[in-house]
Amino acid sequence: MNDKKIEEMLSQLITMVGGIREEQTSMKEEQASFRHELQGMKEELNSLRDESEIRHQEIMDRLSSLEFDHELTWEKTVRNEREIGKMKKLYELEL
Repeated sequence: MNDKKIEEMLSQLITMVGGIREEQTSMKEEQASFRHELQGMKEELNSLRDESEIRHQEIMDRLSSLEFDHELTWEKTVRNEREIGKMKKLYELEL
């Protein structure tokens, strides 16, 4: 009777170990899948960062161009105002 109990216990242990191994294998596969997905997310994030940096640079270039245009327009406006002022003085002197 003792031998039968020992055999039963061994059989239960073998069954338990087999179940644990299956579960471990399944977990390893799931972990590998997660790693693969994480790598894809990292690549996508890097791509988005690169794209964002390019767009940022484009916006900064456009702002610089607008700033230059604004300064040029301001300079021309000041120059024109001065010329108009000179013309007014000349006109008043002629009257």
